[in-house]
Amino acid sequence: MIFNYFLYDNEIDVKLKKKGNYMSGVYEKMNNQIETFLSTLKRFPLASFSAFLITLISVILVDTDHSTNPNTAIALKIVFVATLGLVLFPALQLLTSSRLFSLFGLILLAIYYYLLPSNLESMYQNTYSNHTLLIIAFFSMIFWAPFVFKKSNNDIFWQYAQSLIFGFITALFFSIIIYLGLSGALFTIKELFQLNITSFHYGQLAIIIFGIFGMNFFLSQIPKHPLFIEVRPYSKIKHLFVKNILAPMSLIFFIILLIYTLKVLISLKWPEGTLSITIVSFSILAIVSFLFLTPYLKKSISTQRLIWFAIFFQTLILLVALWIRIEEYGITYNRYLLGMFGTWLLLMSLYFMIFGKAQQKWLFFFLTLFILISQFGDYSIENLSKKSQINKLVKLIETAHPRSEELNMKTKYEISNRLDHLENYHGIKVFEKVIPSILKKYEKAKERKEMHFYNNNLHLFSYFATNELGFQFVHKWDWEQYKRNNKQSELYYFRTRYTKNQYIDTKGYDFLVKFSFYANAKINTLQIKKTLNIQFQKYQLDIKDNNRSISSINLKPFIDNLLTKSQRELSQQQMTYIEENNQSRFKIIFQKLSIEKEKGLKSFNANILLTIKEP
Repeated sequence: MIFNYFLYDNEIDVKLKKKGNYMSGVYEKMNNQIETFLSTLKRFPLASFSAFLITLISVILVDTDHSTNPNTAIALKIVFVATLGLVLFPALQLLTSSRLFSLFGLILLAIYYYLLPSNLESMYQNTYSNHTLLIIAFFSMIFWAPFVFKKSNNDIFWQYAQSLIFGFITALFFSIIIYLGLSGALFTIKELFQLNITSFHYGQLAIIIFGIFGMNFFLSQIPKHPLFIEVRPYSKIKHLFVKNILAPMSLIFFIILLIYTLKVLISLKWPEGTLSITIVSFSILAIVSFLFLTPYLKKSISTQRLIWFAIFFQTLILLVALWIRIEEYGITYNRYLLGMFGTWLLLMSLYFMIFGKAQQKWLFFFLTLFILISQFGDYSIENLSKKSQINKLVKLIETAHPRSEELNMKTKYEISNRLDHLENYHGIKVFEKVIPSILKKYEKAKERKEMHFYNNNLHLFSYFATNELGFQFVHKWDWEQYKRNNKQSELYYFRTRYTKNQYIDTKGYDFLVKFSFYANAKINTLQIKKTLNIQFQKYQLDIKDNNRSISSINLKPFIDNLLTKSQRELSQQQMTYIEENNQSRFKIIFQKLSIEKEKGLKSFNANILLTIKEP
């Protein structure tokens, strides 16, 4: 009995020790995480502060009315600058340990803050695009900064690059897991305690997790001594992924693209963008495959050159296709980017094909360099695309005859597209030397607050300008629809513009009915009462009572008159047709119409008011 007691007591001691060891292990892990977090703050203080600033301001802005708070514009600019600082400061610190470079980074960001427009909410699309490009440039700099002035081999560089790539993926993965867990907890609290937790709170939670934890976790994964990093062999999972998934996928993609490219070369029919996007996708996949295959390709220079030759060949096709588009339509923001990316690919392909001991760090170095070159000077993305599109627009307007809806669809689309591109990327001031009279008229209309007269889109200058030039703005989808119809018939849409105090006056009418017409429908008849019905076919609207025709109206003159108007959204009066005869009086108030120029009415929705007169 005593023996059993001591035995039981020993079992309890063992369990308590195990529990103590487990708890001490948990505490040790927590301490390690805290130490890692603090060391990250110490190593990258300015980057961590940028992350904190982004998080704090974003959390406040989520629950702030931007229209009433005068400080919103300043806060948004600070967030904008801080997102750049998040990647700039680590890149500069990896380049050199000198604090002067951190000071240089602060000066750069201060200049950037000054150059940003005062109101980010109304800035042009190119500002966002250029900002994204700068983030990519400085993120790419993190890859090459520790190696650029020092001797190293590709094995060490790739081990370091892997730490960055998988560190980013891991940070993203853990942030998502933590967010999902805490969101679930927040939802449970809301349901159990009936608290007022809105979608804004979930958004703020996401900002805090991704901003504080995610960003600092990624920074903590950057190796402290990149030049002395230990080169490790791939794990079984990486080996399986690289050899059995990534490499075969790249090969299959290349074969498909090669066959398609040969088809294009034989037919000489160049697609409008599909080929470019596909080649860019393949090139990115091929470069990723090349990097991941680094350990296996060390002794096979011929295989490396074969990979880069495949990229070189496809890049040549990309640049030829791009040149054809530029010759016809000019340089746009996206075409400049494609050209820049293609030139980078071409040079890198030649470098890796010619030099057997080519360094991978130059891939990222020249990517950063090309992006930075694209941001400044006469040959920047903004200046070149602006000059090219202005020149093309001037020629199009000068040769556009007649300036009405009779102008051919392609010219209308090209003018609309260039106006839209210039307005979105460069603002309306670029039109001062192109169409100054229209610009002055637009600015006066805005000053007098007359823009409500136009539709929801005509407050944009591009819509206003085409209206002044005598035709409706042609959307990309209108042009695509026109091409699908084999360029046989243009499709026009009209709708009624409604105001707050607008109503339908039914005085003097016995019936108010809704009527819809679709050209493809077998029957377009509406029964009003037992003997009275409305029928519509092509342009003809018939009102019958006991199969006796009361009225027969030809709407073609009305439709033809609509086609002469350059506005898409018209007043109720303009969209109303009224007629009276000895037997009836009626009014048709069209809500929506779609008209094919060659084929006639395609569809419409209307309110019809009707009175049958006594014989």
